[in-house]
Amino acid sequence: MALGENTNHGEVKFRFKDFRVYQDAKSYCLLCRDFAKSGIEAHDRGLADQISRASNSVVLNIAEGSADNSDAEFARFLSISIRSVYETVAGFDLAATYGYIGDAVNEKVEEEAHRLVKQLVSFRNKLRN
Repeated sequence: MALGENTNHGEVKFRFKDFRVYQDAKSYCLLCRDFAKSGIEAHDRGLADQISRASNSVVLNIAEGSADNSDAEFARFLSISIRSVYETVAGFDLAATYGYIGDAVNEKVEEEAHRLVKQLVSFRNKLRN
């Protein structure tokens, strides 16, 4: 079945929802949004908003890339997701530099980001081979 095609029962199946990396990206997005809202937003709404947009981009690019039947195109969207993870890490690093969050929060974000990037890179490499 192609992506987004109707199933036998007339339902549309979105394959990205079954990907472990998509589920983990959603968890990372929630983590980023929670930390941005609780630790950064009161000090710097623009930075908190940028982090939230970047974390949303991680998830949304996985979904968008899966809509194409081209593995090369999907891999390109996964690369965009990876860049967005890096953007969130940089945003939290700035927040730590500015004193908005502590080292423990920054380290937690980096740990989760590292784990997610490894998944995204692995998935992207499978598509390229």
